[in-house]
Amino acid sequence: MADLNEIRRVYEMLDKNGVGALTVDEICGFINKLGISMSGEDLRFIVRSKGQDDCSDSLRFKEFVDLYEFIFNREQDEGEYETGDLMETFKIFDQNGDGYISCEELQRVLSTMGLIPQTQHPKQCEQMIRTFDLDCNGVLDFAEFKTMMSSQLSA
Repeated sequence: MADLNEIRRVYEMLDKNGVGALTVDEICGFINKLGISMSGEDLRFIVRSKGQDDCSDSLRFKEFVDLYEFIFNREQDEGEYETGDLMETFKIFDQNGDGYISCEELQRVLSTMGLIPQTQHPKQCEQMIRTFDLDCNGVLDFAEFKTMMSSQLSA
């Protein structure tokens, strides 16, 4: 864990407007200065996953501490998942090829694999998607799927 005083100094320096919450734009400048290559979309995804409100684009100090730790741990864990293999798995679930996994697709694949009964109520799959659906659009994109898979593997 990094020094909290150091993180607080960084947080206060980034909070240029003094509202007590950092926006994605404020954080993006910090990330770029560190030399970490991260798209705005990826950063927005991470911020939403760390924030109290699943659809918020800003972080308070405690959530920023989590993000700070995540960024530096992320650099160490980059090789943990083979993106190609994970993308192939994603394509199995994305049966209609639209780039998203719907509740129906998730339920169909999991029941075909014998992981859930075919008669399982769709609400359980809907809850699984809601847990990882950080952009709140009702389906999982590849980044959200990757987060779901990494949380399942670490559980």
